[in-house]
Amino acid sequence: MPRSLPRALLAEARPKQWIKNLLVFAAPAAAGVLDEPAALAQAAAAFCCFCLAASGTYFLNDAADVEADRLHPKKRFRPIAAGEIDLTLARVLGVGAIVASVLLALLVNWHLAVTVGAYVALTTTYSLWMKHVAVLDVVGVAAGFVLRAIGGAAAVDVPISDWFFIVASFGSLLMVVGKRRAESEEMGEAAAEFRPTLG
Repeated sequence: MPRSLPRALLAEARPKQWIKNLLVFAAPAAAGVLDEPAALAQAAAAFCCFCLAASGTYFLNDAADVEADRLHPKKRFRPIAAGEIDLTLARVLGVGAIVASVLLALLVNWHLAVTVGAYVALTTTYSLWMKHVAVLDVVGVAAGFVLRAIGGAAAVDVPISDWFFIVASFGSLLMVVGKRRAESEEMGEAAAEFRPTLG
């Protein structure tokens, strides 16, 4: 049964995926400043910024990948692939969410705005090019996680240690490689048709 437009829009925004953005609290927590109201508010704002940016990216990415998603046993049920959201509307909302994320970040401080802007640039580059190159596909997704962690530090203005950066980077890489392996096993011989890098 087709979803109503509001429900389809909410589903496309993928609120379940927002849990990834909790990484913005990692650096402030490690620095021991989350018990300060101002720092907590800044970290929460960073969380909202990355939620907006991520959802905007989902709209744009799914609009670009609509044909490939329709070949996937699960992703064909996503609102855009299922035809529940018009492609033009999806693109407008995607751009709007991304612009709003950068503007909100700028209200916190310019460091966060630059980090969110870098995240948007990365995800855009990923959608247009990196996801089609095997190694860059994995690195691009992992870098998105690392930028979330950096965003939390930028929002609260706390330093990031070398060890924090190393753990965040390699942890992200392991997680993304595991996800790609699972996709390859799930899709079997048809994996390359859905995501060329899986070939």
